[in-house]
Amino acid sequence: MVAYVLSRLTWAAIVLLVVAVITFVLTFVVPADPVRAMVGMRATAAEVERIRQSMGLDQPLLTQLGGYLLRAAQGDLGHSFHHRTDVLPLILQRFPATLQLAGAGIALALAIGIPLGVLGARRQGTRYDRIGNLLSVALVSIPAFWLGYMLIYIAAFRPLMAWQFDLFPIGGYEPWSLRHLALPALTLSASSAAYYTRLTRSVMLDELRQDYVRTGLAKGLSERRVTWRHAFRNALPSLITQLGLDLGFLLGGVVVIEQVFGWPGIGQLAVNAITNLDVPLIMGTVLFGTFCIVVANLIADVAIAILDPRVAR
Repeated sequence: MVAYVLSRLTWAAIVLLVVAVITFVLTFVVPADPVRAMVGMRATAAEVERIRQSMGLDQPLLTQLGGYLLRAAQGDLGHSFHHRTDVLPLILQRFPATLQLAGAGIALALAIGIPLGVLGARRQGTRYDRIGNLLSVALVSIPAFWLGYMLIYIAAFRPLMAWQFDLFPIGGYEPWSLRHLALPALTLSASSAAYYTRLTRSVMLDELRQDYVRTGLAKGLSERRVTWRHAFRNALPSLITQLGLDLGFLLGGVVVIEQVFGWPGIGQLAVNAITNLDVPLIMGTVLFGTFCIVVANLIADVAIAILDPRVAR
């Protein structure tokens, strides 16, 4: 197990290094001038050049890349041009909002997708299975921004009852407020719930056809116990792998959802950084998002190895 974890940590470091290098090179070759965007169009060419030299942007690419990687390894992701502050504290300030949204969205997606997938596998070909498939196709086909705007429209302009008006705010953020979190989390979970429904159904169909399931039923075990205690346990590795991918991606910033609902998370921060051509903040959000994905996948791999020790061999 120790060797397996060390191997995964090595690959995680390699992934972070490759992403950091690619991101830096791409921002370096962008035709727009970040210094000009920072000082404005009225600044003279001499002033722009002086600021560029003071920031070290006139140095060769490899020199700048080496300095950036060295500072990033020490936790220094640079200084934001637009916000006039260090990048890492700025990202960490937005992280709790993204964490709440991602956690609520994933939890709601699992709460919807797993039961529907298991029910579809246990009742294959029945109306329950058909309804689950139809619902998953509908959810995965709905664009997230459209669903978000429709929920805002319904909450703001089409209350079902008089007491429901203003039950769910149509935007903004309040820490750990279920009222503010409900609509963004529901929007975020829609497509994910569809994927988990289809994945759970597919994996559970394979497991329910195994010999140990028929043996358990023949010995008198209840269908529910065989399904959840045995078949679902063996289906967990596939679900955990997908969960690691989704959670890491969502923790890196949910761009569309955060923009629609005005949610002050990392995704909205990244969009503003791109709009303002804030190169250090762009590279910082990309690298932080990659770090979240790597960590989430590492945790998922370790969890799978605990469930099935054969993986670590």
